[in-house]
Amino acid sequence: MLDRPTLCPDCSVRPGQLHHPRCDVARCAKTGLQRLTCPHPGSACNTRWSGHWPGDAECREYGLLYRPDPASSELLPDLNRLYAECDWDPVRQRMVLRSRTAAQVSR
Repeated sequence: MLDRPTLCPDCSVRPGQLHHPRCDVARCAKTGLQRLTCPHPGSACNTRWSGHWPGDAECREYGLLYRPDPASSELLPDLNRLYAECDWDPVRQRMVLRSRTAAQVSR
């Protein structure tokens, strides 16, 4: 994850702008999955580019990190664990740990 926001690596929009219709990086606002594969017509499920790869911020917040090289101190976001341990919250437009999702439902 880069510390400073960048342009979308696929459609080149600036942070805060909606992704272009065929952007490979864009997520569906309803499911959180890749928008190119979602069944929703038009751009109703379009999301804005945050300036960071989808899921990176959540991985860092929830401690879902891995060390690609045991000899290095570098930790990278573990996106596989993110999708295994979290659910998409369409209201908040981000991945949420299942334990937190369950706690919110029981309120």
